[in-house]
Amino acid sequence: AFTALGADMASASINPAGIGMYLNSDISITPLMTFTKSPTEGGDFNNSSAFKDRSDRFSLASAGGVFTAYRGTGALTNFNVGFVYNRIADFNQNVKFASFGNDATQSMANALCTLSNVDGLMTNADGTMPFGNDPYYWGAVLAYKNGLTNKDDQGWFIDRIAPYAEIDQYTAIQSRGSIGEYAITAGMNFSDIFYLGATLGIQSVNYRRTIFYGENYIYPNGYPAGGDMPYQLDYMNYSQQSHITGTGLNFKVGMTLRPLHWLRLGVAYHTPTYYSLAHKYTSEMWSSTYSAGNNPDGYDLSPDGYMYDNVYSPELIDDGPNSWDFRSPSRLLVGAAITIAQRVILSADYERSWYQSIRLRNAPIWGLDYTDTIEEVFKGSNTLRVGGEAFLTNFLALRLGYIWSGSTLREDYTNILASHPMPTEQKFLTAGLGIQFSSSFAIDLAYQYGTTNYTRHQAFYAVDYNDPTQDITTRVMRNTTERHIAVISLDFRF
Repeated sequence: AFTALGADMASASINPAGIGMYLNSDISITPLMTFTKSPTEGGDFNNSSAFKDRSDRFSLASAGGVFTAYRGTGALTNFNVGFVYNRIADFNQNVKFASFGNDATQSMANALCTLSNVDGLMTNADGTMPFGNDPYYWGAVLAYKNGLTNKDDQGWFIDRIAPYAEIDQYTAIQSRGSIGEYAITAGMNFSDIFYLGATLGIQSVNYRRTIFYGENYIYPNGYPAGGDMPYQLDYMNYSQQSHITGTGLNFKVGMTLRPLHWLRLGVAYHTPTYYSLAHKYTSEMWSSTYSAGNNPDGYDLSPDGYMYDNVYSPELIDDGPNSWDFRSPSRLLVGAAITIAQRVILSADYERSWYQSIRLRNAPIWGLDYTDTIEEVFKGSNTLRVGGEAFLTNFLALRLGYIWSGSTLREDYTNILASHPMPTEQKFLTAGLGIQFSSSFAIDLAYQYGTTNYTRHQAFYAVDYNDPTQDITTRVMRNTTERHIAVISLDFRF
């Protein structure tokens, strides 16, 4: 809870008025270790090593310097400037889940076959099928090239998966990357009573996401006869990769009032971050098919009678003039802190973020806006932070904190069944230890344990609005994220 506190590198990205509280120049570096686990409810296994659901990473949390540019005896006591890097988002996470013994009608092949029929996808006269320019249909093209679907004059159909087959489904999602903010910040101290600060934030985005989905086709009561089904799928694997990079720009202003020596009141406003984002997308599907009959189509088969396909899609690249323009929510922070007997500090923050004000502009896909959907689904989000610090001795301090962050979704959407999990609630516990070795050198150790709950979701689905009995769905899952973060700060003042 730092809105009313200061003299810390984090102030540049929270309340820049805290930069004005430095009495001396300061250089600090903070390495970071994260340990993330994402258990899933609804799957048939959660602890198998087949899909590792942990992500342990080492990175940099913060680094920079604040320098005293002016020190005087008048109303302006200090003017400090700083150049700080703060890691403000971490995307490193592994999620996995699986379900066994599903009906054949719940295969992804059925969903892609339905898509191909409903949208009237065509093959060339020689049976080939190009990918085209719209990645929305690349999954359907991959399905055809891997034998999951087939086409004749009557339309699309499935001829390599028997209706009585059982489907084992596997999903693994790997996210990597972060958002780092390079802050050019300044803070002023007026008579140790009023502090004013501003930050120009330049953000760097690097986000990579890989979704793996696999199916195994099982026949507990025996495989189909080769004469009835000459080609029989053994398994299918489908991998999709997205990579988003870009930069963002924002501005932060803040002030802190110290009307009494034991009381501080702080307020800060963060403008939206205006991003320009490049996006790359590619996909791949590979499969194994057993030739159970006499190979009527004359495919090249391996000695064991199997046919293996491995097909890559083109790469979609949206960059340069085709970049995505995105605006994040604005934020308002207010906080208060009190000092007791010069030994104990208690602080509390309230933060409001307006997620309904998110905007997507200049999308490379003509007409794509989502403004109405964003305003319908999202709302303002509330975050509460409380913390305490106790100086056991003049050189040793202990710290404890708690954070609660509410859902960004409107009430009607908190139980939504989506194709991608969206966070609903976050809770964090924090603890720290500070050691002041001298007036110029200190070490701070900190630990945070956080949990994030998500909406229910499915790996894929296809909805028949006219006949709900024909819906194609996978198992409903719900996952949480448990994250342990440990940091150590080395602080040099001069």
